[in-house]
Amino acid sequence: MSKNVTPEFSRIVNTDEQVGKKEKLTIKASEKECAALAKRFELISIDSLQADLTILVASNGEVTVRGPMQADIVQRCVTTLDPVPEKVEDDVEVLFSPHVSEDDLPSNPDDLEDLSEDELMALLDQPEPLVDGKIDVGEVVAQFLAVAMDPYPRKEGAELPEAVLVEEEAEEERPNPFAKLAGLKEKLEKKD
Repeated sequence: MSKNVTPEFSRIVNTDEQVGKKEKLTIKASEKECAALAKRFELISIDSLQADLTILVASNGEVTVRGPMQADIVQRCVTTLDPVPEKVEDDVEVLFSPHVSEDDLPSNPDDLEDLSEDELMALLDQPEPLVDGKIDVGEVVAQFLAVAMDPYPRKEGAELPEAVLVEEEAEEERPNPFAKLAGLKEKLEKKD
């Protein structure tokens, strides 16, 4: 997310003030924040979004944010576009470290192309950067919501439209051009 953009659901926690402490925090999105997040995630609505977080600051400055998140959302069915309500529940767990710089992380998807699987897994295990001792736990929760919601919501009993099914069958019946080339190669080899 761009540094110039203010998140729709922002709750800043200053961890510098609580070194060695454990803080419990319940955050709940307002109606306006829910509407703004719904627009961002292209949802019909977010009726509620709440998280009960525990923030633990270690003596080395690393901060763990964890706790349950729950939301009631309404998406569009991927086949009918009808509203599909969903209760989303997930466990937030993120480690932030002042020893990791934003410059150490890839800035765009192209930076990931040449990485091996082991390097990608190491990136996933790497802590998030902790900048100036501040964490926007609201944005953390919003990102967990985005990942936890059903990516292909489907209304109960909804099926693909007939036109899509006919199109898929037509594709299956199309001959494979490589099979034709293989057949042609065999014919040419027999002539020799």
